[in-house]
Amino acid sequence: MTRLGLLVVGLAVAALPLAAQSDAPRFEVASVKPVLAPSGTSTWRLLPSGRFVATNSQLRSLIVNAYGVMHERLLGGPDWIDSDRFDILASAPAGTSESTMLTMLQTLLADRFNLVLRREAREMAVYSLVIAQRDGRIDKALVPVDCKASRTESKAVVRKAIAPPCSALLLGQPGIGMVTYQSEGVDLKELANMLSGRVGRPVINQTGLAGEFRFELSWLQNLPAGQAATPAAANDGPSLFTALQEQLGLKLESSRGPVEVLVIESVEPPTPN
Repeated sequence: MTRLGLLVVGLAVAALPLAAQSDAPRFEVASVKPVLAPSGTSTWRLLPSGRFVATNSQLRSLIVNAYGVMHERLLGGPDWIDSDRFDILASAPAGTSESTMLTMLQTLLADRFNLVLRREAREMAVYSLVIAQRDGRIDKALVPVDCKASRTESKAVVRKAIAPPCSALLLGQPGIGMVTYQSEGVDLKELANMLSGRVGRPVINQTGLAGEFRFELSWLQNLPAGQAATPAAANDGPSLFTALQEQLGLKLESSRGPVEVLVIESVEPPTPN
């Protein structure tokens, strides 16, 4: 399920992290070790056993994941938070929820890196998600769903979507370059947040449509350098901008607006174990 982004109107400044308070959730045991010879890829895992494991990770990436923000919304900080790498191993009671473990990670970053952040609203380039039709009609591909009512799916109806009710999945097809976002009932603010991570700037839902919708959106993603899509996908796959309009009757318009960012006020290399 996609995670909602942060957006505020007006200026708001607050000292962080609240997670550093004495009664905030903390890992039972935590180890933070600098990687002396960084190599390979970074990994990040929150396990049902209550273990958090990060290997070869940059501090900026750890902050982004802990607070659930996009990289472009985390500002400031010294150069070493992007160059130095760390291995972190931490333990919480088995069955600890993901949200609680992320709060524990915020606490760990405050305790071990003396990390202090503040929230700030800044004017920046954004995309507005709007209805493409001038008369405001929505496409029939957006099917309203009542997520508050219990409903039984008819076994006679065969659908491609495999996401659980009132959630969404983002699926890729290796070697093809096509991506599919399958919604079984999410609001368009959540769709906008997913789009934010794909188009390089914040997306604000300005469709005026309330409630949850079932829909499917497929597009040809930009593949890494040196990796090519199959000829069929290269010829037939629409861009994300085109897919939005053709498949859902929505479009993205360039604009500017206030977006909440996190600013690093202070941070230090980690204290020894």
